[in-house]
Amino acid sequence: MFRLIKPVGVVAALVLAVAFSAKTYSQDMSAAIKLTKSEQFNAASSMFKNLIQQTPSNGDLYYFYGRNFLDRYFSDTLNVSFREMADSASAVYNFGIKQDPANPLNHVGLAGLALINNELLPAQTEFVNAKNLMPSKANKTIKMDPARQAAVLIEMAESFVTANVRDTATAFSLVRSAEKLNSKNPNLYIVKGDIYFYLLNDGSRAISCYNIAQGLDPKSPEAKLRVGQLWLRARQYTTALNYYQEVVKMDSTFAPAYRELGSLQARAGQQENAKKNFRKFLELSRNTAARKQYVNTLIELKDYPEAIVQLNAIILVDNADNDVNRALAYSYFETQQYDKGLVYIKKFIANAKPDKVRSLDYAYYGRLLAKNKLDSLAPEQLMKAYSLDTTKAELISEAALCFTKIKKYDKGKELYEKRIALNRGVPMDYYNLGKIYYSLQDYVKADTNLATFNALQPDYIPGFAWRARTKSNLDEKDPKGFNTTGFAVPVYEGLLIKTQADTVKYMKERFESYDYLAFYHYSQFMRDQKLKEEAEKALSFYLKMSAVNPNDEKVAVVKPVIDALKLKIK
Repeated sequence: MFRLIKPVGVVAALVLAVAFSAKTYSQDMSAAIKLTKSEQFNAASSMFKNLIQQTPSNGDLYYFYGRNFLDRYFSDTLNVSFREMADSASAVYNFGIKQDPANPLNHVGLAGLALINNELLPAQTEFVNAKNLMPSKANKTIKMDPARQAAVLIEMAESFVTANVRDTATAFSLVRSAEKLNSKNPNLYIVKGDIYFYLLNDGSRAISCYNIAQGLDPKSPEAKLRVGQLWLRARQYTTALNYYQEVVKMDSTFAPAYRELGSLQARAGQQENAKKNFRKFLELSRNTAARKQYVNTLIELKDYPEAIVQLNAIILVDNADNDVNRALAYSYFETQQYDKGLVYIKKFIANAKPDKVRSLDYAYYGRLLAKNKLDSLAPEQLMKAYSLDTTKAELISEAALCFTKIKKYDKGKELYEKRIALNRGVPMDYYNLGKIYYSLQDYVKADTNLATFNALQPDYIPGFAWRARTKSNLDEKDPKGFNTTGFAVPVYEGLLIKTQADTVKYMKERFESYDYLAFYHYSQFMRDQKLKEEAEKALSFYLKMSAVNPNDEKVAVVKPVIDALKLKIK
């Protein structure tokens, strides 16, 4: 992130520039304002400083320089500090008041800052201060042409839009007063449209205002971009796309149009076009914040390798932005570079203020710990993530699975049961909970959970295999060790039917099924040797078991049994 010096430093820099710079510039304020609107904030900042060197008593320069700080924040609220931008803007406005005390605009700037902070009384005071510097019945000696008065009133009205303060009565009153003074100012209709668009959600009236602005200034891209944004909000994506493309044709240097195009194309799955337009946006805006926006798009597009390239480029010029550590951690996780991801998520957590750490940050931290086989540490971070966002119930299951891997079955059981009790469990929770109960040798509860899972996921073969094993552990045996109940018989028989379509893939499950069924029927025959059909079934399953995997050590063990059964049957 572009780092700004503290308010006193901003003022000092301006003073030094005035005192020691003898170089002259031909740049004008409208060009600097255009750079701000095109989100070329660094270039705009340099130009404002240069202009202030030339005419340090021009209060308008300070006002629009202050707006450059605020617009920088609103262009990237995730990565840019509002406090830093607001402090810098405030310092510039106050310095502007000292340099040009008869200029109302910097009081408007302070009022706007107060509105953003929801400080209504200070805002009202500054608006009054601004109006006291304008012609009125009480201020008949003040001279100011109508167009200038209108421009100040328009900036006042825009303050309510910027701060999202829905005092539309005051905002419209200011706009109407401005319109009486100068109805040919295109910015008047931009702001009026914004009031309808952002504060009242009235798209039709907003478009009408934007069209008037476009008619008054056909070469300006602002109004057309607004209409595109309006259609985007209405989910008329094709219409929005057309408007954005018209903006680019109208002014190929207007950076926000490329960002909007890129965002819309990313949403439409046009990844290459999206990246192309974001690269153009980055090229025009030429600042680190823009590169970060490009990174955000790359992450949205799941182009994590390119995101890593861009993030490492950012680190070369700005290694103090902790959010870059976060983005690198995410990107390295998604590219399976888990060791690097763990380094950066630890760095992010260590340097972040508590209110800056999101649920997703702890979630990635926990997942990276798990991927680095630090399962004993992962649950704490995953449950922190859940505590910050209880809609993410899957985090409970992830933590439970980590406990299971390190054989802390009681803790894993507790978490799976917690999620199920919230009525937000998924089928795999019953499966994993069943396996935990199996490990704890609580076969009744294991059977209950696995039965639930199998009903929910009837095509998942491992679920039936685990239930069959559970049932086999519930079997009763006589003093000689023969199976007397055969609780698992129907489950293993069903497992053989389910695996018939791919006997190679499920060789292990079929071998296990034949082994159990053979022993069960052998047990019945040995308990009553008149049951010749039981001997035949046992022999059949033992032979199938031997055919599935003749090299298994169990086959050698049962070979004498097979020979004995053959003799018995004869």
